[in-house]
Amino acid sequence: MVSPTIPSDESNTANTSRVRGNTSTTRTTADMTATVDAQQTAETIKGIARRIREESIRMRELVVAIRQSGAVEELVDSFREASLATRDTAKEINEAARALRDRGAIRETAVAIDETAKAAQETAETVRGAAREVGEAAPITSESVRKTGRRLRRSAKSNTATDTATGVEEGMSAS
Repeated sequence: MVSPTIPSDESNTANTSRVRGNTSTTRTTADMTATVDAQQTAETIKGIARRIREESIRMRELVVAIRQSGAVEELVDSFREASLATRDTAKEINEAARALRDRGAIRETAVAIDETAKAAQETAETVRGAAREVGEAAPITSESVRKTGRRLRRSAKSNTATDTATGVEEGMSAS
């Protein structure tokens, strides 16, 4: 470590304090960085505190403005009216459901639905049976149609042949 140069006119006390001062100024970069970081942190905290104060004032002003505008009372009244309307609607629905139950409408509706389902099932069975019968009868019917078609063709051919033969005979006799 290098000793600082001290002018000769200074006293020993001055020299001692200077040496101490110079020693403290020969801090490492890490010490200076720590000091700078601490100062920056302190400044950041002060800035945060200042913003908190400012925002607190703005919040107070906002609360006062909202209260004075009557918005809070209006909001509370709206909630009250909505809850009363909901309660009244629920009571009306409850009364209507009881009346339907007491009249037997709910039971009648359930029975009608059940009967409709059974009738639809029976109809489906009937249609299936009819379709099955058509499928079974179709080969017989189609065979009957084919046989009838063959007979008609045969009889048409024989009539044509007979007519041709008759026409030839008549034509020969006419000559």
